[in-house]
Amino acid sequence: MAIVTRWDNKQKSAIILEFESEWTRADLEAAVQTTDQLIGSVDRVVHLIIDLEGTSIPSDILSLARDLLSAGEARPNEGARVVVGANGAMRTAYQMLQKTFLSAVEGREVLFAASLADARAILRGLAMDG
Repeated sequence: MAIVTRWDNKQKSAIILEFESEWTRADLEAAVQTTDQLIGSVDRVVHLIIDLEGTSIPSDILSLARDLLSAGEARPNEGARVVVGANGAMRTAYQMLQKTFLSAVEGREVLFAASLADARAILRGLAMDG
C-alpha cells in the first residue's frame, strides 16, 4: 500500500496519511475513501496529518487536485490539515492549487510542519484554542 491511512491517536481525533516514495492516483483515491470512512465513524472533529516526507509530486497533480476537490465537500467534522515534509516545490504547487481552485479550497486550508512532532504540536495548540 503506497499510502498508509490510520488513526494517529487513541482518542481518534487525528488521522495520519503516510505517503511512500511512489504512489498513484488509485492509491490516493483509496486513501481519501478510507479517511472519509474514519472521519464519518466518529462525532468529534478529526484533524488530518499528511506525511509527504520522502515522496514526490506526480506530474498530473493539478488534474488530480481538481478531481478530488470537485468530488464533494469536506465532512462537517473534518478539522485542520497539517502537511509534514513538504519541500519548496510542494509548497509552490499548493500555492498554485490555491490560486487555481480558490473557491474549492476555501475552508480546506493547509498548515505546514517541519516534522511529525511539530504537526502533532500544531494540533494540540488548535485543540487548546478550540
